[in-house]
Amino acid sequence: MSETSPNKRASRTMAVLLVMSAVLLLAVVARLFIGPNGIGWPDGEHARHIIEDRMMRMLIGLIVGVALSVSGVSLQTLLRNPLAEPYILGLSTGAGAGIMVQSYLYYVMNDKVAVGANASGAVMGAAAVMLIVFLAGRRRGVIDPLGLLLTGVVLSTICGALILMMNYLVGPGGIRDDLSRWMMGNLQVPGESQMTVVWAVGLATVGGFSLLVIVSRAMDVATTSDAEAVSLGVNLARLRGLLFAVSSLLAAGAVVLAGPIAFVGLICPHIARLVLGPRHGPLLIGSALLGAALVVTADTTSALLNLWLGIGLMPIGVFTAIVGGPAFLWMLRPQLGRGQV
Repeated sequence: MSETSPNKRASRTMAVLLVMSAVLLLAVVARLFIGPNGIGWPDGEHARHIIEDRMMRMLIGLIVGVALSVSGVSLQTLLRNPLAEPYILGLSTGAGAGIMVQSYLYYVMNDKVAVGANASGAVMGAAAVMLIVFLAGRRRGVIDPLGLLLTGVVLSTICGALILMMNYLVGPGGIRDDLSRWMMGNLQVPGESQMTVVWAVGLATVGGFSLLVIVSRAMDVATTSDAEAVSLGVNLARLRGLLFAVSSLLAAGAVVLAGPIAFVGLICPHIARLVLGPRHGPLLIGSALLGAALVVTADTTSALLNLWLGIGLMPIGVFTAIVGGPAFLWMLRPQLGRGQV
């Protein structure tokens, strides 16, 4: 019985991952056949342009979905809190604030200093917020879940205000004329000069995901007490440093490509954990598949609404917030009124 049980568990895990892969494949095919101007495979003189546009939006959606969901798993392990997520903890808005501060400096210095690239500012902003959240959420060396959430919410609000201030300090039009759409998460097809950023974020996402899969067994052990983890041979300081770096990098990369998007890093790991269990190897893979499928599906829904209602492409953060907000409250419900999370 003890020999067949692991085999059955492995077979079930593989079956669940195959179903998740099929869901992602369906989302990808739907996005390729559904656009804001029509349903079906395009033809005619503009067909190539339309197909390239759909494929690029799909690619960015895949990268952003994987980055946010995997970052969520990393944060939940680092902070030992299933409610941890890049947007809730302020990493996404911190990365956005880093981009805006960097862009503002580029503006006031009259392009004299090479600070115009978005990626470095996003990484620094996300890392700064992550460090504050991690330090402020500890009480006598023990992580306080409620303190983490409250610190993240406050920092997210502060970073949001900083983004608005930087935008309006420039004057009419601001740094971004699409600020409201960008703040809700907006996939945009980049120009040729920006393709390097897309591929760089994509490679960073693949690299970060691969590193986490490699240390997934150590992540399993890290969910126990510090003393037990150390006794089992896990270098917690090194592991936490890695999780800190990877979660900040992935959250920043997602913001660079699509702006701050809420709850992807919460919903997808939670669903994956429910159906796959707590082991981080399958959890990381399942979360990545679900995250990619969620963002691509949200973008497809936006295209459908524009096709039917002619309202333009709605930011995908609207859909993830509508789904993720109630999910967050449902996850929080057992602890409400108890003074702890």
